[in-house]
Amino acid sequence: MQVGFGNGREVFTFESIRSDLRKHSWNGVTVVFRKKEGWCDLYVNGILSNRRQFRRHMAVSWPKASVYLGKYVDHADYRKDTETGCFYGLVRNMMVCAESLTPREAKRLQDTCPVGQVKEEWFLDRDIFRKDRQRPQYHLIAPGKWMNEPHAPLYFEGWYHIFYQANTHSPTWNNIQWGHMISKDMVHWTDMPLALETEKTVAPDGCWSGSALVDRQGRPRIFYTAGNNEKFPNQSVAMATALIEPDKKLRSWLTHSAPVVEQTMGWLGEFRDPFVWLENDTYFMLVGTGDENNGGGNAVLYSSSDLRSWQRHGFLVDYDYDRNQEVGHVWELPVLLPLKDERGETVCSILLFCACQVEGDVVETYGFLGRWDAGCRTFEKFHDRALLLDLGNGAFTGPSGLVTPDGRSVVFSIAQGMRRREDEYHAGWAHNGGLPIELFLRDGELHLRPVREILSLRKKRLLYLEDVSLEQANEYLDRVACSCVYMKIVGDGEQLLVETQDGEKKKTVSYDRSSCRLGVMDQDGRKTGKYRGEEDQVTIGEEPISVEYFLDHSMIEVYLNERKSVTLRNYGNGDGRKIRLEGKTEKIRQLEVWEMESAYRFEERLEGSTEHE
Repeated sequence: MQVGFGNGREVFTFESIRSDLRKHSWNGVTVVFRKKEGWCDLYVNGILSNRRQFRRHMAVSWPKASVYLGKYVDHADYRKDTETGCFYGLVRNMMVCAESLTPREAKRLQDTCPVGQVKEEWFLDRDIFRKDRQRPQYHLIAPGKWMNEPHAPLYFEGWYHIFYQANTHSPTWNNIQWGHMISKDMVHWTDMPLALETEKTVAPDGCWSGSALVDRQGRPRIFYTAGNNEKFPNQSVAMATALIEPDKKLRSWLTHSAPVVEQTMGWLGEFRDPFVWLENDTYFMLVGTGDENNGGGNAVLYSSSDLRSWQRHGFLVDYDYDRNQEVGHVWELPVLLPLKDERGETVCSILLFCACQVEGDVVETYGFLGRWDAGCRTFEKFHDRALLLDLGNGAFTGPSGLVTPDGRSVVFSIAQGMRRREDEYHAGWAHNGGLPIELFLRDGELHLRPVREILSLRKKRLLYLEDVSLEQANEYLDRVACSCVYMKIVGDGEQLLVETQDGEKKKTVSYDRSSCRLGVMDQDGRKTGKYRGEEDQVTIGEEPISVEYFLDHSMIEVYLNERKSVTLRNYGNGDGRKIRLEGKTEKIRQLEVWEMESAYRFEERLEGSTEHE
């Protein structure tokens, strides 16, 4: 709790010491400014917690602009707004008195205030963004404020859980906690209370990304990055255990009193995002860091029999950093998942990670296919250059993953916002998740596609055509204007372009069969997609060009023949988004367009329907 006041020339601040605010409770706060005595008192729940002295008879200078509860605002500099944030919580009553109170009067006032635990759950209201034409509706997105890295996907007793990095006070990276949502199908999401919050012992400076699993005894566990800037290294791995309630929604988590792994390897101070899984009765953990041997990022491998004592096995991957400088000097969010073929047999594994501290390039999600040997604690990669799943140039980052009950390897990601901080601040939200995608092998090649459950959001079919020319297809597309659509396109020919336009803003995703290149262009014809060379080519052979296209307000996701994706942002400035098809295509075999519904009406259906259960 902090108090601030000023005299027009100076600003005085001080914090509570003897008594702090209690989370999830009603608190009584009294501030008494004593001009004559020259001090300001802060009472928290009836206790004189701290006092700030100043010159006697100094007067408070009230600002001419609006006064805000919960933050210091200087409208000449938006950054002070976004860094400080707003008060987040409930206010039952507030009183301003013209005269300072005596200690006895302050105590008597406190006795009239309700204190104690807040029993009802309270969340930001998603409805306030209903008219925001940039905000996605069927993608994973926080109810408001800040979101990055959806992580720690978990399935437990009929519910999928996803957590995310949340700042409930402001749409900026600061004051990071663990947001929490649940779903029956990885598509329709319901908000839950914060799962993890900063606390003084283990993680006073941030509860950063991690993973989750169900242990051998059937207890859900969270492993997360604990930030403590009073220690060096300032990052360690901490653990929390779920308190299992009858409805199995895992609202509450008990944080263990000490970290389970401290950093002893890698770039000191760069040690985060543990990924933990159970295999052959042994627990394994990957933690992202930097590799002092080659100068690039890497992941440290650990194993354990009880989740508390961990044995270190060194870096997971041996690779040539000179040939892979785009992967950065530090890896974040390492994920190791099995890959199955058409017969449902596990053939190999994929190691995914997010590049960090990249010189001269953007942050991306990269990966290596390889053979993981749990017994030998080794990962043998199959190729020298790291691969890219997505060619959108920086929008698809922050991977996390799980194996679903039916055996699919599913990856969640963050879809980075691509607009100015001022725009995010005034919008009241920043970033969202990408569509969850399945990874699998077909004919020995890596394939990916959004989970098929996403198609349950198809609301109304707007268009269905077979065997038409590009001109005929565009005649019908001209009649369709919608910002939330799913489109399936199957075409013959050498080239297909999908243009999305809103006012002057245009993004074009194209595939050229002869060059095997999946690319992106802006309204000026500039190539903005990611393309490093041969390693990013997409070969489809004699197959028709098949595209799944997802438009969700400012989000565009395009999947080509289930081999590569493109994730983009398209912040419109016109009256509606329009889609057109271009290219060297003799015939459109199939074109269907569906209006998509919101993913956040699920709670209403839960009360009287089991449609998605």
